[in-house]
Amino acid sequence: MPSRPRVGHSVREYPLSEQRQSEARLAFMDDAQKTRLAKNEDFFREVNEKINTRAESHGLDSHLYSFFCECADAKCIERVMLTLSEYEHIRAEPTRFVVKKNHVVKEIEHVVETVPDHMVIEKHGEAARVVIKLEAESESR
Repeated sequence: MPSRPRVGHSVREYPLSEQRQSEARLAFMDDAQKTRLAKNEDFFREVNEKINTRAESHGLDSHLYSFFCECADAKCIERVMLTLSEYEHIRAEPTRFVVKKNHVVKEIEHVVETVPDHMVIEKHGEAARVVIKLEAESESR
């Protein structure tokens, strides 16, 4: 008869898959944390909107412009190279953001496009609700 595991010891012998680890982290991430991460990303998007507005004054062209990574890390200062049309395509959906590779927080977003320089992510759940609300507030100003 197999022995029972001692108290404090795990029955699981194999590490959790990456997806299961993400699900476990998500279970412990409350709406306040998701909201804060979404607001961090929205801040970088506002900065990028100003870059986009300035660049548009030069006319629409295929020139590459340096935009900030719109990831949830408030300390991130990495840049993403995009044309104005690429940036505007991403911004057409209020829940989509541009981030450097490996800057994705799977608990609040998923990848919808991958290119050599960056990824386009889309918010889901509470984070999506937050950025949609922030977008509406921004447009009403």
